[in-house]
Amino acid sequence: MSYLKFALSLAVAVSFGACTASSQPSASADQAHSEHIHKTSGAIATVKPGASVTIESVLPKVMASGSFQPVQLRFDEAYDSGTLTVSIEPSAGLSLFGGSSSKTFDLASPETHVWDLDVKADVDGVYFLNVFAEADGQPRVFSVRLDMGQVTQKMFDDAMPADGKMSDGGKIRILEANETIK
Repeated sequence: MSYLKFALSLAVAVSFGACTASSQPSASADQAHSEHIHKTSGAIATVKPGASVTIESVLPKVMASGSFQPVQLRFDEAYDSGTLTVSIEPSAGLSLFGGSSSKTFDLASPETHVWDLDVKADVDGVYFLNVFAEADGQPRVFSVRLDMGQVTQKMFDDAMPADGKMSDGGKIRILEANETIK
């Protein structure tokens, strides 16, 4: 195995380990039974340029379809001034309570920026909140997975269809992206 392949394999393994380790229950004893916290890193976990913003989602452990469910998004950033603009696009079949799908935060505030949302899906399944953040003229994009009701592997496959299979049986999912190199 060449050094480059070894380095890439190591980087993927470390990234995967960081992703699985970031899904932790809430530290609060009162909330331990009712919430699931998931952290997604921004500038720390990627070599791509972009806004230095991280997101943490706080979700109920069980999300029922047919009624509005609370979702809390927490944003941390590494800026002293400016604004953080966040917009949300729910996946098909998911609706937001109220009309606002965007919010602006003051980066001069050192606290974590919190956005409380209520989401609803009429049918059990896997849904996504696609979160677009911009700070200091730099973008950062996140996707928060929401499992509504009893979720099966078929529901996940329908929400994220595979575009092929790898030799080890893993699934290939091609996600379109545009990149501008300056």
